[in-house]
Amino acid sequence: MDGAHRAALQLQQLPPASSADPVSEASFSYKENLIGALLAIFGHLVVSIALNLQKYCHIRLAGSKDPRAYFKTKTWWLGLFLMLLGELGVFASYAFAPLSLIVPLSAVSVIASAIIGIIFIKEKWKPKDFLRRYILSFVGCGLAIVGTYLLVTFAPNSHEKMTGENIIRHLVSWPFLLYMLVEIILFCLLLYFYKERNANNIVVILLLVALLGSMTVVTVKAVAGMLVLSIQGNLQLDYPIFYVMLVCMVATAIYQAAPSLRSSAVTSAFRHPHSPLTRVLLC
Repeated sequence: MDGAHRAALQLQQLPPASSADPVSEASFSYKENLIGALLAIFGHLVVSIALNLQKYCHIRLAGSKDPRAYFKTKTWWLGLFLMLLGELGVFASYAFAPLSLIVPLSAVSVIASAIIGIIFIKEKWKPKDFLRRYILSFVGCGLAIVGTYLLVTFAPNSHEKMTGENIIRHLVSWPFLLYMLVEIILFCLLLYFYKERNANNIVVILLLVALLGSMTVVTVKAVAGMLVLSIQGNLQLDYPIFYVMLVCMVATAIYQAAPSLRSSAVTSAFRHPHSPLTRVLLC
């Protein structure tokens, strides 16, 4: 009885294990979210600069008699390097913060591109086109800012660790399976109209890219989260699901880039029809 009494007294003297956990977890979650948000903002800003650099390269070549192709200029390659750097920052941000916080921050790229386009590229406008082009653009940027603020403010402050077990559990859950079923049906229908009916409308192309982009976001979140956990010492690279997500991420990213690469090839074909890169992209 004395031994049991002493053990009970020792248990009562022990501090509760979860007393400091909520505060520490909240502080750690806030730091992770801050790091993720800053990485996403940095990445999208760099991507905006990169796109405007490449656009500037195309505009300069189109208005001159320079026989060089766009991919032979230093400006275009600088834009490509900055784009890769920015995308790397966005990729890293997915490992630190939830999707509901990172994805809305992509509006930074749209707003920054609009501002850089006016200041850096010096896009000109006529007074009669001001209402139709710029006021509507400003309204769109304002709505993007308000929407981003609301989503970021009310987004969850913590996110689940992207371990192999958690990813597999989510992949076989009925909400994700329903989401995948709807996405596959819509993608097949749009692809049918795009390929068989020659529906080259920009809306159809954007919907195809958006459907692939939603899948890219999911796979990037999984791959980035598992890589960060592996770097921290919790090895996740021995799970087959990591390589499945990696392949899906690369495939969806390549198919998203295909329309923009094809449009660049069409532009280049008028200036350099015998260019090897042009023939590869148009094939």
